[in-house]
Amino acid sequence: MFTMISGIPEDILGIVISGKTTKADYDLLNPLLEKHKAMHGTIKFFIEIDELNYTAKALWEDFKMGLHYWSDIKTVAIVTDKEWLEKSIEAFSLIIPGIKTKGFELHERQKALDWLKGLEK
Repeated sequence: MFTMISGIPEDILGIVISGKTTKADYDLLNPLLEKHKAMHGTIKFFIEIDELNYTAKALWEDFKMGLHYWSDIKTVAIVTDKEWLEKSIEAFSLIIPGIKTKGFELHERQKALDWLKGLEK
């Protein structure tokens, strides 16, 4: 399930992923991505992951979303207690040109937001 995060800077799109993620979650997220892209030109993504439990259709939607927004998503901060996710997202910066990614631990939520805002080098 995706829950939108409020109270963060307007140019950052923030979601919390928890529980079971389904295609319906992407049906709700895609219009928000389009709106964010239209308003800001690019997408800064803040993703806090509590639990990963994707249905097969949700995995397919995630893949399609990644392809569709390939050139629009410029920065991604993943905040999680799952070290393998932190390391995985950081590897994306090495293999996907034009995207900056960084993993953060749950207690580093503000640090992740600061990084997305460009306050941290």
